[in-house]
Amino acid sequence: MTTTATATPIATAPAFARRLAERLPHRSGAAWAAEPYSAWWTTRPAARLTQAGRRGALIVVEHSWSTEFAWQLDGREPYTPDLSVESISSVGVARETLRFVLPRLDDATAATSTERHDETSRRRLVHLDLIGSALRAHGAATDTPVGVQPNSSVLRWSAGGMRYAVTLVGANPTCDVSVTGPAKAVERTLTHFLAQSWRSPRLPLRDIRTRLGRRLAAHLRQFTTVDQLDDDGLTFGESSGPFGYIAPPADPAARVRDTTPVAAELYGVGIDHLVHLAPLLAR
Repeated sequence: MTTTATATPIATAPAFARRLAERLPHRSGAAWAAEPYSAWWTTRPAARLTQAGRRGALIVVEHSWSTEFAWQLDGREPYTPDLSVESISSVGVARETLRFVLPRLDDATAATSTERHDETSRRRLVHLDLIGSALRAHGAATDTPVGVQPNSSVLRWSAGGMRYAVTLVGANPTCDVSVTGPAKAVERTLTHFLAQSWRSPRLPLRDIRTRLGRRLAAHLRQFTTVDQLDDDGLTFGESSGPFGYIAPPADPAARVRDTTPVAAELYGVGIDHLVHLAPLLAR
């Protein structure tokens, strides 16, 4: 007589996925939940991360030195990973999930949406209110005017000598963020949106023509690439996360201090990332 062995289903999600879910911000009080999952492309333990009220799910697989992500949407079952993060630290993976994994999931979800124009307008305001509620919980006073661009809405607030504006346009679920304030504070704020430091700050700055540009580039090149444009403004950032532009100084030859005014724009910022950063941006 022969017997056939059967695999015992995994009862709980891998520990790394549960730790990641705990580090992601709630939406309207709804936490992320992790459940065990069998990914098509690997035999390694995987997890499915979901959040009540949110379309789509994240499939997560941990490897020895990296973490793979894929998104599961209505009518879309992932057969290969969509993104890979070169980290297995729960803190590092959570940071990168907020910076560029969740915005990509939101983009993919929006691409399959059949919402009408009025529904899209309502959703923009709902998303901005998620950010605004998080900011107001930490003492910031916000307002939400109609945007200058067609089909856009804006969330504005001031804190710690800084002025912020978050804009959503059309059905795009990622935000444009305007940051204006003294140089030292803007440098500190932009750092929150960039990858963890990976370069030496002692890089040549001969390609940067203005004093303010050289100061800002010396700081930002610890985290990402920086280039100067013909108008003496700076571009920074890469495809794996938010990218941006810093306006040229009014006087390129002027002495630069910590209090020198700087205006910067960030593009491709996730809603969840801004909710997560609310305690820092509200003070």
